[in-house]
Amino acid sequence: MLAGERPALSTQHAGPLQIRRTGAADWPLIEAFHRACTEKSLHHRWGHAQVRQRDWGRLLALSKCWAATEADEVVGLVSVGPVRNEPGAVDLGLQVADPHHRRGIGTRLIQIAAGRARAAGARTLHAYVERSNRPMLALLRHLGPTAESPDGAHLQVRLPLAFLELPAAPQPVQQDPHAHPPEPDRHR
Repeated sequence: MLAGERPALSTQHAGPLQIRRTGAADWPLIEAFHRACTEKSLHHRWGHAQVRQRDWGRLLALSKCWAATEADEVVGLVSVGPVRNEPGAVDLGLQVADPHHRRGIGTRLIQIAAGRARAAGARTLHAYVERSNRPMLALLRHLGPTAESPDGAHLQVRLPLAFLELPAAPQPVQQDPHAHPPEPDRHR
């Protein structure tokens, strides 16, 4: 998905959801999104309860980000960026606004980001998740077979992108049904 593209997605109990690439100019929307999240949710995603513009800038410098919006309000955010010293692996960051959990938004955001990462040559999705973040762990395990390594209060979770079900590729442009088909090559 390219910046500015907004494919519609219907989610449970909601109207159309738009997903698009984000950039530095989206900070006001991202800031409003974070203000609407609980401290627990922010801590799970960012490691602290207040997200500043410089945090957003660092994330954009290291990764590609997509936002899910409803009625021009951000309800979810996903990022993928390369894992240092591990070619073919990308780090995943995901946050969905608390009132919008369990509607498929996180799954769809991961699918979009993972599809772009896989198209760019990535083979493994990596997430560093607090053990207490049961919803995120459940989501990752639901997406496919994970390899998990304990690291104190966290788990390093790896998901091979080959096993992840991704959205179908865009359909090719349809030919005009009234156009004449090309002449067969009779010289073969």
